[in-house]
Amino acid sequence: MRAGVGYSENPDTTMGAIQATTEAIKQAGRSTTCDLILMFSTARHSAHVIRQVIASVVGPTVSIVGGAATGAISNQQFGYSGDQIIVAAIWLDRVNFKLEVEGGLRQSEEETGRKLGQKLSAYVVEPSKPVLLFYDAINRDGDNVSMIMATPLLKGLEEGLGFMPNLVGAGLQGDYVNSPTWQLTGDGVVQHHALTLTFGGPVQMDSIIMHGCRPATSYYTVTKTDYQTILEINGYPALDYMHQILGEAIAPDNYPFFLILGINKGEKWGQFNEESYASRLCLAIDKERNGIVMFEPDMVAGTEFQVMFRSLDLDYIHPRIESLYSGLALKNYEPTFALYINCAGRAGAYSGSDLEDAIAVQNSVAGRTPLLGIYCGVEIASVQGRPRGLDWTGVFTLFSVPK
Repeated sequence: MRAGVGYSENPDTTMGAIQATTEAIKQAGRSTTCDLILMFSTARHSAHVIRQVIASVVGPTVSIVGGAATGAISNQQFGYSGDQIIVAAIWLDRVNFKLEVEGGLRQSEEETGRKLGQKLSAYVVEPSKPVLLFYDAINRDGDNVSMIMATPLLKGLEEGLGFMPNLVGAGLQGDYVNSPTWQLTGDGVVQHHALTLTFGGPVQMDSIIMHGCRPATSYYTVTKTDYQTILEINGYPALDYMHQILGEAIAPDNYPFFLILGINKGEKWGQFNEESYASRLCLAIDKERNGIVMFEPDMVAGTEFQVMFRSLDLDYIHPRIESLYSGLALKNYEPTFALYINCAGRAGAYSGSDLEDAIAVQNSVAGRTPLLGIYCGVEIASVQGRPRGLDWTGVFTLFSVPK
């Protein structure tokens, strides 16, 4: 497997798609036609136009897979909430891939996942098989907007497949105002779909989670919920109880997109381990019911959680990424392609910070592998050996082949 990545911020969709695609091919240094294209762009661009343009460059038989992103990150550039287009051209060599696509997310995430899992069961026979999952995270009907959930999608996928594979992925979102999004499905353009890319042959996929936050409190227990809304904590109205915990440090009106709750899937009183935590971000508050609305519906009654605080520096990023490269070197594997799936809320301008984790990731990769990064609505990675939907998280993945 070999790859090259190209990036553009040209507001002209045709010129931007040509620039990103030709840069990707140039970085790879290959003269033959690539086997697979990964492409992501903001909602300012037409997915139909981008697909047509890329096909005119690489040929009509190459699968073009991807969709919407709030922004993009390459080895040298990054940006968000603008005209970003990012393209990865991939030569598989002895590696192979299988693409599956399933619609119906607006009707039932779980059923969509189940059908995808049933398709995967025909050839995914071991949990170590690398799988990428991308799905439309935005359900927009006129002025009404809701999030499509990762938790039931993954639940259905596991039921259909019979187990959970080595899976990372993203809930795709094209901007910060929840414009309609589209998915590129190899040979077409669709909406409200989920797709999987499964890789076979001599390829390995290794990932790490980087939340950028740590526990700030002891444990509390969810005692009543209504789907994704927490109604009670420790037997008291959730909004009032959270205000008692946080005091005047954060006003309840500021909880949305700021308050982060951590669910520890590892040893309860052990040393903090990022790989054991699933972060949950507050989406809204429900003043009428005294509730806290979360991005995912998995904080059911009985769930223990901690309030998390955000890191004030990015020093945690480099050693985490370096450990991944070092581990592959010890196993005599060569990293060939880096994928970074980043919560859109972590972008500096959006989070009100001067810190840009994109720069820290670029510096840590240091040009060793082509890097394709996207800002998205939901991140998916393994927590204690099980893929879960995550919030406020960066998921860094390396594809590698034996040397």
